[in-house]
Amino acid sequence: MHEMVSKHDAVGNDIELIGKMLEKNHESYVFTYLGLNKNVNYIDEETFDLMIEDENTVVIYHHSIYWEKGYEKLKKVKGKIIFKYHNITPPEFFESYNLKLFRLCKKGRAQTLQFIKDFPDAYWLADSEYNASELIGAPKERVGICAPFNKLEKWNDTEADQDIVNEIKNSGKINVLFVGRVVPNKGHKMLLEILRIFCSCYDKNIKLRIVGKFDLSIENYNNIVQQTIKDYELENNIEFIGEVTDESLKAYYTASDVMLICSDHEGYCVPVIEAQYFGLPIIALGKCAVTETIGKDQLVFDTDEYRYAAAIKMISENEEYKEYLREKGMENFKNRFSYEKIEECFKKELSGWNFQV
Repeated sequence: MHEMVSKHDAVGNDIELIGKMLEKNHESYVFTYLGLNKNVNYIDEETFDLMIEDENTVVIYHHSIYWEKGYEKLKKVKGKIIFKYHNITPPEFFESYNLKLFRLCKKGRAQTLQFIKDFPDAYWLADSEYNASELIGAPKERVGICAPFNKLEKWNDTEADQDIVNEIKNSGKINVLFVGRVVPNKGHKMLLEILRIFCSCYDKNIKLRIVGKFDLSIENYNNIVQQTIKDYELENNIEFIGEVTDESLKAYYTASDVMLICSDHEGYCVPVIEAQYFGLPIIALGKCAVTETIGKDQLVFDTDEYRYAAAIKMISENEEYKEYLREKGMENFKNRFSYEKIEECFKKELSGWNFQV
């Protein structure tokens, strides 16, 4: 269950791949009100309502947003419930920009506690230890950790857009990448501050590319970002890419020099493992779940922007250390976040609760 199933986001991929895995040994269906991912085996509401009357039906509820109708459906479930907790952005990030989003996130986080209270026999599978720490009141023996499934290994069959690769490789610049929507919790102010410091302390031969769409509902935040770029005179040093295809995204990952992540809130952070899979070194802010996801032997700093600028300079000039970061990042993905490892973790957690996957 989830209110919406998208094609490319972390929750949509997790829903799709869990469903495909379960289909090997069970009847497995997805109930949603907006199914955009055509690779998912959907079920209509009438059939769903009949199935949850059966005590043998297990419901996996993906919790990443407030969903009133979803809660009403859960109250009618006769069988066991598993909550897959992907986290909900703290509302304070949106309070100054969009009251509707502020209220939605506030209600979503309150709903997490309501689920814990109203479904005491349910099980919780969190994407990270960070997410699990928010499940206050849930019995520890009913809380497990399993990263969301991803499709990265399937990208081996995808050809990177060579026009983009050539453009970046032949630019003669230090190419920095950030992947994520333009929203307040993604740390754009810090990204721009680091870029300003780099241009001031070293040189202006650098380009930051931000892959991710603008949220038109927070126009005043977007205006602040654009005004900061003008105030810092960074118009020639930054490019907003927007949404991209798999071929384009692979090109940005494989052709860039470094990934920069300054998010104030992430419940897991898929771009971390995407960058590591493609061998792109990362410099990250050590907040929320990022430190946990990025793993050992990686560059994780506090909020001192000068350290980030210095690290970008160092990586751009030290191929040996750049290769070290690449290798350790790729090891982190292989040892923790490959499909095989996540499937193993998922089955282990559920078998511990006497679910036969």
